[in-house]
Amino acid sequence: MKTDYRTLLLILVTMMSMVIVYSVRAEASKPVPGKALYEKYCAFCHGKDGRADTPVGRILKPHPRRFADPVEMARLTDDQIHRAIKQGIPGTAMASWGQILTEPQIGDVMDYIRSLVVAGGTHSTPEQISLEVGRRIYDMECAFCHGLKGHADTDAARVLKPPPRKFADPIEMARVDDGRMYAAIKLGVSGTAMASWGDRLSPVEIIDVMRYIRSLEQPLPAGMTRKKLDILVGGNIYRQYCVTCHGEKGDAKTPLGSVLVPHPRNFTNARVMARISDKRMTQSIMNGRSGTAMAPWGGILNPEDIRRVILYIRHTFQHQH
Repeated sequence: MKTDYRTLLLILVTMMSMVIVYSVRAEASKPVPGKALYEKYCAFCHGKDGRADTPVGRILKPHPRRFADPVEMARLTDDQIHRAIKQGIPGTAMASWGQILTEPQIGDVMDYIRSLVVAGGTHSTPEQISLEVGRRIYDMECAFCHGLKGHADTDAARVLKPPPRKFADPIEMARVDDGRMYAAIKLGVSGTAMASWGDRLSPVEIIDVMRYIRSLEQPLPAGMTRKKLDILVGGNIYRQYCVTCHGEKGDAKTPLGSVLVPHPRNFTNARVMARISDKRMTQSIMNGRSGTAMAPWGGILNPEDIRRVILYIRHTFQHQH
């Protein structure tokens, strides 16, 4: 009796399906490298799923690393994971496992840890992850002085002299370019409570924090144009660096200005000021003036600061006599 070709095809498909199912089951039953070691040595604190939501993990300070959190793991390099497993982390409950695990075993555990990261979520793009990393670092390390929303309205901020930077204030932040902000975070600010974070944050993490700080800045007050902002900021710079010699009124009639030879520039003299171009003023401020008390400010004021202070001088003193 002949076998129908459709019956043969059905038998063949059934046999192939059985082979596939068997292969999948066999693959699933194979031990995952690092899994047994992780569950034996790590899960007690970090959790089997890597969420660190264990009885021990909840009470430890600082909290154990959440390996399932893509944001928390975003800035963690293989070298950092390896060093943490092998040497431990001082100041935390993370002990050294270098005497218990071999190098290949540490590698297996690292691979398994990476497999616990939950993909996707609300922080899926590099920019979103960067912003969230910055927020977490800011909340933990910066908010104590600068405030959660960047208003510097904390108990610590009220007693610090000078007060911490108000990141939410668009006028105060107008002078804080990226270079200044990066240097302040990395190196600290001399004469203030702002410490150096360069040995605790990587360059990428500093940029993450900067990105979050920028997100705290509020819009300009109603009715304030960019030009008005520049004049206002220029006035702040003038009062900080120029007023001792040139005076509040720009006429150089100050105790110091009166005894200097030659006298500081009188910005209220319309005829003299009309002959001095902005370029010449920029060079004088940037490089100083030989034979006078006018010092070079190029190491303190950047080109944008200088442009603003010149704008303030022109706008405020040009009609005075």
